[in-house]
Amino acid sequence: MQFLKYSLIRLVLFFAVFAALYWLLGFSPWLAAIIAAVIAFCVAYLFLNRMRTESVRQVQGRVEELRRNPGTHKGTVEREDEDAEDDFQ
Repeated sequence: MQFLKYSLIRLVLFFAVFAALYWLLGFSPWLAAIIAAVIAFCVAYLFLNRMRTESVRQVQGRVEELRRNPGTHKGTVEREDEDAEDDFQ
């Protein structure tokens, strides 16, 4: 959940800066997007350090869990297909 919050905050920050540059200051869309990306990155790096660290831990934990238990991320349909293939052989 922390990863989702962190990503959402960064997206909102990017679009807020982009909107301000594009509509209020009249920058071209490409230049506004580049500047907004740099500003969003810098602000997130400086002020959202704890949230970023927690989101990295969350993603890292999920990846480690998937490595330990391969196949647990699959849906029921995929598991049924694999079981049917195993039964067929």
